Amino acid sequence: MTVNCRISIDNRPDAADAIFQAVPRIGESISLSVDRSQQDLRVSRVVHVPGGTPEGAAIIVEVTTSIL
Repeated sequence: MTVNCRISIDNRPDAADAIFQAVPRIGESISLSVDRSQQDLRVSRVVHVPGGTPEGAAIIVEVTTSIL
Protein backbone atom coordinates (compact mmCIF):
# COMPACT_ATOMS: atom_id res chain seq x y z
CA MET A 1 0.00 0.00 0.00
CA THR A 2 1.26 3.48 -0.81
CA VAL A 3 0.50 6.89 0.68
CA ASN A 4 0.02 10.00 -1.46
CA CYS A 5 1.38 13.09 0.31
CA ARG A 6 1.48 16.77 -0.57
CA ILE A 7 5.04 18.07 -0.03
CA SER A 8 5.75 21.65 1.03
CA ILE A 9 9.45 22.64 0.96
CA ASP A 10 10.59 25.48 3.26
CA ASN A 11 7.07 26.95 3.27
CA ARG A 12 7.27 27.84 -0.43
CA PRO A 13 3.91 28.66 -2.03
CA ASP A 14 4.26 25.82 -4.54
CA ALA A 15 3.86 22.23 -3.44
CA ALA A 16 4.31 18.85 -5.08
CA ASP A 17 2.85 15.37 -4.69
CA ALA A 18 4.96 12.40 -3.68
CA ILE A 19 4.14 8.76 -3.07
CA PHE A 20 5.67 6.93 -0.10
CA GLN A 21 5.46 3.39 1.23
CA ALA A 22 4.68 4.84 4.68
CA VAL A 23 4.01 8.34 6.02
CA PRO A 24 7.35 10.05 6.71
CA ARG A 25 8.01 10.87 10.37
CA ILE A 26 9.15 14.15 11.88
CA GLY A 27 12.95 14.30 11.90
CA GLU A 28 13.28 11.69 9.17
CA SER A 29 15.39 12.45 6.11
CA ILE A 30 13.77 11.94 2.72
CA SER A 31 15.21 12.26 -0.76
CA LEU A 32 13.17 14.04 -3.44
CA SER A 33 13.78 15.41 -6.89
CA VAL A 34 13.66 19.22 -6.64
CA ASP A 35 14.32 21.38 -9.69
CA ARG A 36 15.58 18.29 -11.55
CA SER A 37 18.15 17.35 -8.91
CA GLN A 38 17.97 14.98 -5.94
CA GLN A 39 17.95 16.68 -2.55
CA ASP A 40 17.95 15.27 0.96
CA LEU A 41 15.30 17.02 3.02
CA ARG A 42 14.34 16.78 6.69
CA VAL A 43 10.68 16.32 7.67
CA SER A 44 9.68 19.17 9.98
CA ARG A 45 5.92 18.64 10.22
CA VAL A 46 3.24 16.15 9.18
CA VAL A 47 -0.38 17.31 8.95
CA HIS A 48 -3.32 14.96 8.47
CA VAL A 49 -6.14 16.81 6.68
CA PRO A 50 -9.59 15.34 7.35
CA GLY A 51 -11.22 14.64 4.00
CA GLY A 52 -8.12 15.60 2.03
CA THR A 53 -7.10 18.80 0.28
CA PRO A 54 -8.52 20.16 -2.98
CA GLU A 55 -5.54 18.47 -4.67
CA GLY A 56 -6.57 15.11 -3.18
CA ALA A 57 -3.81 14.40 -0.65
CA ALA A 58 -5.00 13.83 2.92
CA ILE A 59 -1.48 14.22 4.33
CA ILE A 60 0.73 17.29 4.02
CA VAL A 61 4.41 16.79 4.75
CA GLU A 62 6.42 19.93 5.41
CA VAL A 63 10.15 19.54 4.80
CA THR A 64 13.16 21.81 5.14
CA THR A 65 16.50 22.06 3.41
CA SER A 66 18.03 23.28 6.68
CA ILE A 67 19.62 20.86 9.09
CA LEU A 68 17.57 20.70 12.28
